[in-house]
Amino acid sequence: MSLPATETKAPNVSFERERGVYAIHITRDVAHAVVTLEDDSLRSARILQVFRVLASAEVPIFLTKLHRSAVTFAFAGPDLPRVEAALKTVGVKSTARRDLAVIAVRAASMRDLTGVMVAIADGLYAAGARLFETGDSHNSVVCLIENERADEAVQHLKSAFRLDATAIREQNLSSEAAV
Repeated sequence: MSLPATETKAPNVSFERERGVYAIHITRDVAHAVVTLEDDSLRSARILQVFRVLASAEVPIFLTKLHRSAVTFAFAGPDLPRVEAALKTVGVKSTARRDLAVIAVRAASMRDLTGVMVAIADGLYAAGARLFETGDSHNSVVCLIENERADEAVQHLKSAFRLDATAIREQNLSSEAAV
C-alpha cells in the first residue's frame, strides 16, 4: 500500500530586501536660498565666504548645489533670519523662500529600478507642485516642492508606488531648528 503523494512547496524565503520603492519621507518647513555670484576670478573665494559665514552662524544646510553663477541650498525654515543676516555680511545678492517641503522617495537599490523618475515627475505634476531642487543617492530621490502641494503629491506617489500609510514618514524642521 502506498501513501498518496503530497506536494510540498519550499517556503518563499528571500535573503535580499525586495526591490522597489518602500517609503516616502516628508520634511516640512524647509527654506531654500539662491545666492547669485559673479562669474569672475573671485567666484571660488565668494563661495567659500558664503559657506564660512553660514557655518559661523551655525546654520545647517543641505541640498547644496554649485551652479555657474549661483549657489543654492536648503535649510530649516526658522533659520531664515539668521541666513539672511549672515549673507548680508558677505555682500552677495540672495533670494530665499520658505514654506517648502522635501519629499524623499526611498528604494533599496534606486539605480537598478526603471521608471521611478517618471513616476515621481508624473506624481508631482498631477499635484501641481513646482519643483525647486532635486537630489539623489543610491537609495533615494529627493524633491524640494511647495509645502502646500506636499500632501497631494504624497497621495499621488503612494498610488504610483502602491504604498500604504505605514510607508509614509514625516518630520518638521521648525521643531528641530535652533532659533
